[in-house]
Amino acid sequence: MRKKLRIPALALALIMLLTACGTTDPEPEESEAAGWAPGQELGVGDAADDVFSLNYNASSSLNPYATDDMNNILVSQLVCDNVFELDDEYNLTSRLIETWEVNADGNYWTFTVKSGIPMHDGSTLTAYDVAYSISLARRTSRYSGRFLCMYGASASSDTTFHISTTKANTLLPYLLTVPVIKDGSANQSRPVSTGPYMYVEGADYVQAFEQYGALLPLDRVYLKEYTDTEDIITAFEDSYIDLVLNDTSSNSNLGYGGNIETRSYVTTNMHYIGFNMESDAVSNPNIRYAISLAVDRNYAANTLMQNGAVASALPVSPNSPLYDGGIASQLDYNLSMCRQVLASAGMSDMDSDGMLEYVSYSVMHDAELDIIVCSQSAGKGDVCNKLADDLKQIGVQLNVRELSWADYLSALRGDDLDGDDEPDVHFDMYYAEVKLGADFDLSALLGVDGSLNYGGITDESYLTYINAYLAAGNLDRSAACSEMLMYIASNTPIVTVCFERHDVITHRNVITGIKVTGSNVFYNIPEWEIHISDEEEQT
Repeated sequence: MRKKLRIPALALALIMLLTACGTTDPEPEESEAAGWAPGQELGVGDAADDVFSLNYNASSSLNPYATDDMNNILVSQLVCDNVFELDDEYNLTSRLIETWEVNADGNYWTFTVKSGIPMHDGSTLTAYDVAYSISLARRTSRYSGRFLCMYGASASSDTTFHISTTKANTLLPYLLTVPVIKDGSANQSRPVSTGPYMYVEGADYVQAFEQYGALLPLDRVYLKEYTDTEDIITAFEDSYIDLVLNDTSSNSNLGYGGNIETRSYVTTNMHYIGFNMESDAVSNPNIRYAISLAVDRNYAANTLMQNGAVASALPVSPNSPLYDGGIASQLDYNLSMCRQVLASAGMSDMDSDGMLEYVSYSVMHDAELDIIVCSQSAGKGDVCNKLADDLKQIGVQLNVRELSWADYLSALRGDDLDGDDEPDVHFDMYYAEVKLGADFDLSALLGVDGSLNYGGITDESYLTYINAYLAAGNLDRSAACSEMLMYIASNTPIVTVCFERHDVITHRNVITGIKVTGSNVFYNIPEWEIHISDEEEQT
């Protein structure tokens, strides 16, 4: 295996300085090591043990369809190609698929697999392998949520497979960012695939695949096991492991420090506020719209979630070309406008106590709302409390109830455990998170029979707009999506807050050329430069 050219530290620093002046690609964020001062050369951050290593769980499978261990899933991304790749700008590509087309009804797809792609065991990739993998994904909890409208995938020859769906969805390929393994290998802990590296039975490393067809930065990537949080942080900071993932918006945020580089990617994990449509206090869409104007999304994403999210007023990622900035601007944080909309909806300070009231069935009620949120989710309670503080400024009392995960789910389901024919927990609003597919199908949230319709939405028009958007062709999709988003913004069944960011963290100057995506940290690994003390020890 040929080696990538090692560049001396001073030359590398000069090259990075010069190229940075002309590039439009965002640079990774850097954290300065203790004792470092501006103007002092840092050089290449060599690995402490002269090898490049990832953390993994030796007692868990390395099969992406048989493990929930995030470290092992990361390792599997070195070994398995995805059916399709989707970058952070929503550009769709595939190393495995030659062509794809959908019928006129938008519910039957035909895919042609590229010929001659070698697999790690010496065989050649077939459509049976790809269809098998998609079928596994459909049955696996990690991926199944995106495939609710899929009947199934099946191959008709070595080069052709088909997917049928329950409804038209012209964005189906955007959901197929799932790993490919060999047909019949679901029960194997180290399955065969087509990716840049391959498992070696009994070895503590993955080996570069000679037939991959592209120059790779290293011959081997080593696997090391650290299980305790403190040990993982120490191993990374001492350079015994060299790349880690982190979610700063969750309780699993490990807070890596030292001389590091952080590259973030925007996920499709959407945070939003839902409404209980049976609650008289929020049954008026104007009141729900007013509340949306009181959500300070930028402060939530950048401060309360420690820059672990990107603010979004719409249930479509701001990175997507489908995001409509014009509609989003109508939902900007604006307490003055919030007050005006509430007044037009009939809320005012009727008893001069400094708080708002409204009249329902000839009875005056305080403008007081309850919102529930899971107490075990980092940052979400803070967002609700900030919303409560802002609403109080304009005379609305919002009571934040932080519940355990079990109690939160019970409340959303409307459980009646005490037998009084009433839900045990009353709420007007709830704070939630959902992992959307890259097609941004909102059917589960807004459909009358949607599995995530916890607010009791009964308006069938949402599903009409959603299905029209999903069925639209390339020329009509943007307009159809904007019509859907406008209807949602006007009626406000949910209030979108943000989409989560996740981090890929490395030591400063160890890796250059890296671009990460939500489904594959290593998708452009042939373009990486990895700098360690002695590359020859990896052969």
